[in-house]
Amino acid sequence: MTLCMLLVQNSLVAQHNVYINESYDGYPRTRIVNNVKDIAFGADSVRLWSDNAVYSFDVPSVSLMSLREKDPWRVKLLPDYYSADFDFDIVFEDEDRERVSAEPEITDETSKYFDDFVEHTSWSKTVNIVYNGNEVSVTGDIDSLYLTRQGAHLTVNTAAKGVKYIIAGSSSDACFKLYSERKACILLNGADLTNPEGPVINSQFKKRLFIDVAENTVNTLTDGEAYVKVKGEDQRGCIFSEGKMCISGQGQLYVNANKKCGIASDEYVHLLGGFVHVAAHAPKGKAVYGKDNVIIGGGVLRTFVDGPAGKGVASDSLLWIKGGVIKAITTGGVVWDDDEEDYSSCCGIKSAWDMDISGGAIYCLSTGTGGKGISAGQYLELTVNDKTKKYYNGSLTIDNADIYVRTTGKRIPEEKEEDGHGHKVGASASPKCIKCINRLVINSGNIYVRGSGGGAAEGLEAKRQAEINGGKIRSYCTDDGLNCSGCVIRDGDVLICSSENDGLDAGNMKMYGGKLYAVGAWDAQMGVDTDGKTFEIFGGEIIGVGARSCTPHGKCDQASVCFYLPKTYCSGVAVSDTDGNIISQFPTPNSYDVLCLFVSNDQIQVGKSYKILSYKDSFNDTPVVEYEFSMEEQYLEKVEEKFLTLGSKKSKDTTK
Repeated sequence: MTLCMLLVQNSLVAQHNVYINESYDGYPRTRIVNNVKDIAFGADSVRLWSDNAVYSFDVPSVSLMSLREKDPWRVKLLPDYYSADFDFDIVFEDEDRERVSAEPEITDETSKYFDDFVEHTSWSKTVNIVYNGNEVSVTGDIDSLYLTRQGAHLTVNTAAKGVKYIIAGSSSDACFKLYSERKACILLNGADLTNPEGPVINSQFKKRLFIDVAENTVNTLTDGEAYVKVKGEDQRGCIFSEGKMCISGQGQLYVNANKKCGIASDEYVHLLGGFVHVAAHAPKGKAVYGKDNVIIGGGVLRTFVDGPAGKGVASDSLLWIKGGVIKAITTGGVVWDDDEEDYSSCCGIKSAWDMDISGGAIYCLSTGTGGKGISAGQYLELTVNDKTKKYYNGSLTIDNADIYVRTTGKRIPEEKEEDGHGHKVGASASPKCIKCINRLVINSGNIYVRGSGGGAAEGLEAKRQAEINGGKIRSYCTDDGLNCSGCVIRDGDVLICSSENDGLDAGNMKMYGGKLYAVGAWDAQMGVDTDGKTFEIFGGEIIGVGARSCTPHGKCDQASVCFYLPKTYCSGVAVSDTDGNIISQFPTPNSYDVLCLFVSNDQIQVGKSYKILSYKDSFNDTPVVEYEFSMEEQYLEKVEEKFLTLGSKKSKDTTK
């Protein structure tokens, strides 16, 4: 501990985060404490002070504390050119409050979501509700209200139209419960309320509930760890609505959820504006939950979940993100589900069906075992005539969004059993940055993912097909950078890198355009692995780096070359014409004894000659090695030995 203390004292001023490997509920996890200002070491505990909190860790549970995430393979596998792409932290910052922008108003009255804007409803009645300790006062247009009070617990029953409830004041034992036949608006105007036995705001009607957060106000709502049950009524969270819930405004709302959810609706939750921070602490708790849908179109939403198997933003059906800023951090571990006979883990953003991300800035960090950043879809099993069939339900589409995801957890179990045929069997929970059960489609945007927890920590995963039609994608993980049953790339700038497995692992691969740079692990893995199945190239550029490579199999309109270089004098490689004019150049990692590179480019043509140039330090230097070859066939393979061997015209898989 003394050495660690000195290290922290000498470097803390410049360090943003502290990384702690610990045991939690019997499982390993990595905690990231942000903006640490001071550390104190005791005989049995370690305490860390950040901007707004104090964290304490039992010494016996801590296996490693460091100022940088332990990543021994990064400098060996990731070319320096791309290294800065993964130097991002996901933290809660004061500047988040300045990033609030409202969802653009929908003016088309025929739109399904026109009525979600609070300004589109006329509020003709105003009710002022002020909490003060064990008392609550109600004034204003109250003639049409039936009021019930028990201390500071207020219940309102009304059939009136156009009622706005303005809530202010503070109490440690209070709630607002509403029964209404019409939609209603709650304006939070500086409220600090705790209900130790249930929701703070409880809307028991099916019409829309508007939560409007008044400008220049701070509002804090906290529920209890145990709810008093009410027969026939749901009480899913600190702010709960039986109907649609629409949140807007320019103020700040903080929600502390101790029982179930922070903000929950039995229909959908729509965030249009405001600054909303939700912390959920219960096992399987959810910070924001919509039974039918969650829509985020504006504002800033921050979720912090530290309960095992908790979710930041979750929907039992659909999820649509079209704007705003989302920061979702989970630190909890896994839970074993006896009914499902499987593990359940944390996730920053989760939908049971389709997810559509068409804008906004999204940041997800998951540090627990099996934790995920973004996950869409679920498996369904249906039995007909005694035959059970598995269905893959839920697609994820990404357009014009900035997405940053990090996971640091491990898989449980760390090593899975095999069935004797090379197939992994048994229950498990694996960390994934972005996961989709069915179809993953990326059309545009900037997507950066980093999975560092160990085996099965993958960057992008689609159980069915992945389609990349554009955007900038960066994935650096322990396991596959992109794993899918089939992959189609039509455009985009894609870098995928794995420290222990393949860069791209796809059962079938078709390339039409864009650029793909895939790096596999140094020992025996591939940049591009298609399992010997369809690998067709019709355009674009592919650069595959690994210890070996799969090669084209099927129809190809574009030539490709696979070659092997001794890595002892290679920091970069280029392909040029015979006059030395560069066609393609790319940095290479420094961990390989023999480097296998697969290159396909629309400028490489059959019947012409080219050179392979190897550089020691910089592309500005004179090449240290030159290989000249004639592209006599659609696919060419050269091996650096005492002589060069030419691959046959027949497509071949060099993994054999």
